[in-house]
Parts: sequence; structure tokens; C-alpha cells
Amino acid sequence: MWKKLALGVFALLFALGSNMDLCCRVWVNGCEMPGLYSPFAVDKSRTVASAAAEEIVSGPAASPAVSRRLALSLHPAEGDGRVLSDAALRSVTGVKLAQGVFINGVFLGCVADGPELFSRLRGFIESQMPSAAVFGNISGEVKVRPIYSRTNQEVDYEDMVLLISGMAPVIYTDKNGKLV
Repeated sequence: MWKKLALGVFALLFALGSNMDLCCRVWVNGCEMPGLYSPFAVDKSRTVASAAAEEIVSGPAASPAVSRRLALSLHPAEGDGRVLSDAALRSVTGVKLAQGVFINGVFLGCVADGPELFSRLRGFIESQMPSAAVFGNISGEVKVRPIYSRTNQEVDYEDMVLLISGMAPVIYTDKNGKLV
């Protein structure tokens, strides 16, 4: 009887152990990141963030304090390594998440706020509009997307508007759809 009970407990422990995953709880500069991460994802994210920070600041960058606590879990590690890399990059001195401005795929620079840039661009187009025109638009494709850049490397909004209008002139149309 005792042998069967011992073997049953051993089989149960073996079944539980075979379904356990090695996971990590992660802290970046003292802030706990949500979810569980695999040790490989933590190491890879730290390496990627350090390499990106050194490239952005053009030299050695102070890596953020990333700590982890290993544990076994019945749930698989589902934490996204990009979240860790993002948190690590945002905490590096000299690196900032900004809005990169691209026109027809050409990078022009960074601004602090994409919607503010588009608001000022619309104001510029309307202020330059000829009296015969009813509509004006940039002749190229302007895209704004988040990128990491050096701190204090943002272009002033008015200068960015002039850069955009220089790369892709404004086209005005009249009420009949003809170019003005």
C-alpha cells in the first residue's frame, strides 16, 4: 500500500514537473514589468536595448538596471521582449522616444508630437492658399512614426513645416478641380 502511494505521489510530482516552465519576473529600474518572460527573452531584450542605446547616443551608454527573479510556472512565458527593450531604452539617459517625420520615405527629422505637426502644416497650407483655391495639400506622402532618438534632437515645428513644403510643394486646386 505504501509503495503504491509513494509511486502515485512520485508520478504526480513528475507530471507537474514536466509541465512547468522556467519563467522570470522582470524589473527595469525598479519598476516591475507585467507578465512572465523567458530567461532567453530577457537576455536578448537587454542586449538589443544596450546595442540600440549605444548607437543612438554614439558611444557607451549607461544600461538600465534590469533584474529578474526566476521561478517555475504552469503558465508559459508570454511576455513580449519588445516591451522590455522599450522600457530599457526609455530609461537610458540621452535617449528619447520621439516622432520621426518621413516624406516619400525620406527621413527629415524628429518632432515631439505628430498631431501638432499636422495641425501646424494645415495652418501653413491655409495661410498660403491663393484666393481662387478651395483646397490645398502636400504633393508627397507625409508619415509620422515613433522612433528613438537623442534627447534634444527634435526639429522645431516651423522648421519642419518648411522642410516638408520644400521636399513636397503644396498643390492648390480651385472649385473646378484645376490646379492653381
